[in-house]
Amino acid sequence: MQSLHVAPQLGPAGRLDVVDIQPEMLDHVTHRAEERGIANITATEADARTLPFGEGTFDAVYLVTALGEIPEPDRVLCEAARVLAPTGRLVVGEFFDRHWIPFGRLHRLADASGLHLETRHGPTLAYLSRFRPCPRPGTAVSAA
Repeated sequence: MQSLHVAPQLGPAGRLDVVDIQPEMLDHVTHRAEERGIANITATEADARTLPFGEGTFDAVYLVTALGEIPEPDRVLCEAARVLAPTGRLVVGEFFDRHWIPFGRLHRLADASGLHLETRHGPTLAYLSRFRPCPRPGTAVSAA
């Protein structure tokens, strides 16, 4: 339910796209959002390994306690890197449970996906980390 906390913080022009492979989860989020008067959430039924969005679509991608539940997390991270704007960020939050991904593994997978670590907070068993797309050779990235 992180989306119900994030969406109101995006401001009047902000939009939060929530992606899940299970329509029941999307129905639950949209119903809760309606109850709270949150109107800037768009639900999309999709597999995180093949996102239905164009390259550079998003300013941010958040995977909070989700990455370990999806088969082939390397593909998920490649897709996240693809849909991120060049100055975008990927935030991964992992909290120890049966699907937990240790930070060392996440870091290796992110590197291989073209994402570099910007910061990490928290202990080994409960961390938040932020990654940015690695600049592509021959391109300049400007900070706006």
